[in-house]
Amino acid sequence: MMLGGAVINAAAFTDGNYLAKYLSGDGGPLAEKTRHDKALEAYEAAQARYSQERTKLLDWIETNRENKAQAKQNFTDNDYAFKLYNQAHPDRKMTLPKEPKFSDFYQPSEA
Repeated sequence: MMLGGAVINAAAFTDGNYLAKYLSGDGGPLAEKTRHDKALEAYEAAQARYSQERTKLLDWIETNRENKAQAKQNFTDNDYAFKLYNQAHPDRKMTLPKEPKFSDFYQPSEA
């Protein structure tokens, strides 16, 4: 009989605790699950945006690296093309114009 009383007391205490939480506005486990699910959705959306932006940035970096490599190769190819042209046509030597330097236009005074 004592065991039955303990079980009834435990059930009443548990239900009372649940009822108290429910009435206090906490909402209990269902509200916590809802809050958790909303937070998880927001996190997953933010993670997807981050992944997309990161991919765009890495693609941009790789494209610029490729462009720089191609530009460097073009300069090398043009210099070589000038050299070959000058060898094939020694009477019409092609040369690049002289690059201007500031020292060609200004010399500091002694003072």
